Amino acid sequence: MFNWNLITILVLISLPGIIVTTPDLVRSITRALKPKLPTGKTLPPAPVLGILLGLEVLILVSASAILGSLAAIKVTLRAPFFEALASGGDAWSSASPQFLPMLIGGILGGLVLVAVYYRIFRPRLDSQTVLSMEGLRLEMGLSGRLLYGGILEEVLTRWGMMSAFAWLGIKLTGSASPGVFWAAIVISGVIFGLLHIPNYVIAGSHLTANFVVLMLFLNLWASLVFGWLFWQYGLLAAIGAHMIFHLIWFPFDLHFAQDERSDENPIIVTPEFSTDVSEMR
Repeated sequence: MFNWNLITILVLISLPGIIVTTPDLVRSITRALKPKLPTGKTLPPAPVLGILLGLEVLILVSASAILGSLAAIKVTLRAPFFEALASGGDAWSSASPQFLPMLIGGILGGLVLVAVYYRIFRPRLDSQTVLSMEGLRLEMGLSGRLLYGGILEEVLTRWGMMSAFAWLGIKLTGSASPGVFWAAIVISGVIFGLLHIPNYVIAGSHLTANFVVLMLFLNLWASLVFGWLFWQYGLLAAIGAHMIFHLIWFPFDLHFAQDERSDENPIIVTPEFSTDVSEMR
C-alpha cells in the first residue's frame, strides 16, 4: 500500500531545503516578533526555535510524501524518476523524457513571471511591502530558493496537495477528466499562495489588495506551469522547472537591490538581510 522507498527518497531530497532555510527563518521570525512581545516575555532560544520549526516542516513534507504515495498513483500522477530510484530501475530512461519540457516550461514560465512582477505588480506596491518581500527573498538565498522552493515545495504542493485534490475530484465526479486535473492545479496554487501571505505580513508587508493579488498570481502562475508538467511528465519535470524559475528570477532581485542601494533607498538595510533570496514560494 505504501511505497516506503519512494516516500523515504522524497523526504530525503527535501531535507537540504529545511537545513538551508531554517536558520534564516529563525532570524526572520525573531526580528519580526521580538519587538511585539509583551514586557518580560521572550522567544525560545534560537537553537530551540530552529529545531521546532525544522520539525514542523519535516512533519509536513513527510505527510505530503505519504499522501502523494497514496493519491498520486491512483490518479495516474507519477514520479517516474524517483520511482525508478526507489525500485532500482533505469533512472536515466525515466528522467530523460522530462528534460525538454522542464527546460521549456521553466524558461518561458520564469520569464513571464519576472516580466509581470517587475512591469506590473512591483510599481504598484508600497515601498515597505517591496522592502520586506524582496528582503526575505534575498535573505533566503539562491540555495534556499533552489532546495526549499524547487524541491521541498514541489513535494508539498504537487506531490501531496495537487494529487489529493485530483483524487478527491475524481471521487466526486466519477471521471478522470482534464477539468478535474486543472481544478486540482488551480486549487492547490491558490491555497499555496494564500499560505504565503502571513509570513510576508509578519515581515512587514502591507495587506493591500495589490499585495494579495500578487501573491495569488505568482503562486497560481507557478502552479499552472509546474502542475501541468507534473501531470503530463512527472514530478522531476516540475522540480526542475521550479528551480529554473528561481535561477531566472534571482539575478533580477540582485539587480534591483543594487539599484535601490545606489539610490540611497536600500532594499537591504540591516545585516540580517544578506545578499541571498524566496518563493513561495
